[in-house]
Amino acid sequence: MSATRLPVLPLVSGFHRAVESLFRPLAEAFWGHGQVEILSADRTTIASEPAHVLLVLSGGTEGEAVAFAEKTRGPIILLSHPGHNSLPAALEIAARLRQDGRIVQLVHLGADARRLSVFTGAIALARGLRGRRVGLIGAPSPWLVASSPAPSVFQERLEVEVVSIPLEEVLKRVPSRPSSTVEGIGQGVGEEEREMGARVHAALLRIVEEEHLDALSIACFGLLPHRMTACWALSRLSEVGLPGGCEGDLPALLALMVAQELTGGPGFLANPADVDLKRETLTLAHCTVPLALTCSHVLRTHFESGLGLAVAGEVKPGAYTLVRFGGRDLGQGFFVEGNVLSEPVRREDLCRTQLRFKMPRGAIERLLREPLGNHHVLIPGSCRAVLSAFRELFLAGDA
Repeated sequence: MSATRLPVLPLVSGFHRAVESLFRPLAEAFWGHGQVEILSADRTTIASEPAHVLLVLSGGTEGEAVAFAEKTRGPIILLSHPGHNSLPAALEIAARLRQDGRIVQLVHLGADARRLSVFTGAIALARGLRGRRVGLIGAPSPWLVASSPAPSVFQERLEVEVVSIPLEEVLKRVPSRPSSTVEGIGQGVGEEEREMGARVHAALLRIVEEEHLDALSIACFGLLPHRMTACWALSRLSEVGLPGGCEGDLPALLALMVAQELTGGPGFLANPADVDLKRETLTLAHCTVPLALTCSHVLRTHFESGLGLAVAGEVKPGAYTLVRFGGRDLGQGFFVEGNVLSEPVRREDLCRTQLRFKMPRGAIERLLREPLGNHHVLIPGSCRAVLSAFRELFLAGDA
């Protein structure tokens, strides 16, 4: 369903028989205020949605709303309007459901109806993630001490299945010879590294096909003893719409999946490597980047090991949102809109792809004061509002 179309359950008391005569002008009004097309739906349809939207057409609907909520899980969004005692009823419903521990949001026509478009985008995002099957290849890297939530959290909160796959399964599928080699300008890489990149890519593709994966994160440092890296392979997977993350980092993989769902393209997973408080800039670096996000690139070896094949890309300047999900249950978030600067960063003491991200005033202080972990993901465009609503609705409360 489109991010501008939202199924709702109309609620009206027995004193108002003409539901359609109440619903139609309100649907037009919500469209005019927030550019969201609300569609009348039955209880079964609304119960199956990631968030349940109830349109309170009139007073006297409090008991009906509570009864519906008791048969469902997930957040509730109440839509109210200025007439027929809609707002008084919605306030009573919201207070009761919050007493019951439910996540509830109230959107009133004429006051904050534009918020509905944000919530609609967040619901569409959750709907798009539902049923995804992601692979955790190997265990999360041991240094990810704050970035290893239980895989069950993804199923409980987002209905995303995490499949654990031993790293050895990848090694078994690495062909002795690649069907092709990696083309492109190289710096310090030879035919051996190019062939290795293609071989690891082929192995990961087999895993994706065999396990029916929609995304994956691999404990890539486990490949180094075999003189292999996954940097190039993950870049290529991301290019074809399959988010590929590093080091077994599941929160970062979620951000990469969100990037694909929101923009139809990849995000860039990176380490925050340095800050400049005076300029309000953050230096980000990592050894893989989807080529769609670059204006140029060269092939290099992996930074820490000097092995394998990595990507040193110049990320396209412009507007991006820096994203990090965190906490034991993914209930926290850091979402900052800013700009990738055009100035080049070419340091030999950092991972191969490097950039400077201009942040709003105070954002760096918050990053340092309230860190959620290492890896952050750059998503093209401005999507902070939708991500904040997504976290608030689907990750912040009890599962």
